[in-house]
Amino acid sequence: MSPIVSEEYKENRKKLILESALKCFAEKGFELATIDDICARSGMSKGSIYNYFKTKDDIYIQLMNEQTKANFDYFQEHFKTISNATEKLQFLFKTYREVSLTEDFKHLMLVHGEFWLSSSRKKEIRSIMLERYQNVYKSFVIAILEEGIASGEFRKDIDPSVISTIFWTYVDGICLDYAVLGTEYPYCEVFRKTEEMIFFLLMKRD
Repeated sequence: MSPIVSEEYKENRKKLILESALKCFAEKGFELATIDDICARSGMSKGSIYNYFKTKDDIYIQLMNEQTKANFDYFQEHFKTISNATEKLQFLFKTYREVSLTEDFKHLMLVHGEFWLSSSRKKEIRSIMLERYQNVYKSFVIAILEEGIASGEFRKDIDPSVISTIFWTYVDGICLDYAVLGTEYPYCEVFRKTEEMIFFLLMKRD
């Protein structure tokens, strides 16, 4: 008779796999890191890992989903004390602008960029990434912009979908540029100028 495995045990094993995979991805990159590397790091067998995840892609998607949830929980919690759309958008810029520019941050940005590019060649993964982008990231900023239009803070003739796309294009691009170029890249200043440009597009002018 097989031993009964508790849900807590399963969650702890899954957490160990995710933590080990994240370290492997950061050290070697997504494409070069292997399931064998994750096995070595976690002390688990391939069979054990495959009990929880079908592929390396599945592992990264789970990591990405957990990080995304943590980020947006953080934003929503702070938005409880912010009364208008302008300050919400400013808070988003501030959060990304003031992120700790550590080696871990650089590695994670490179891994994300690598996975994003590789997903374009895999139909199922591309679909997951597109859904996440459209229904989580893009819709989050669209809601802020629509709030600002309704309250009269932002121009009524802006296209929230386009502005949201511009916002995330800049955020992703700035983070990736810094990850590649390091301290030679003026990370904070580029974010400040990007914020100025986007608010120039949003604000009413006489």
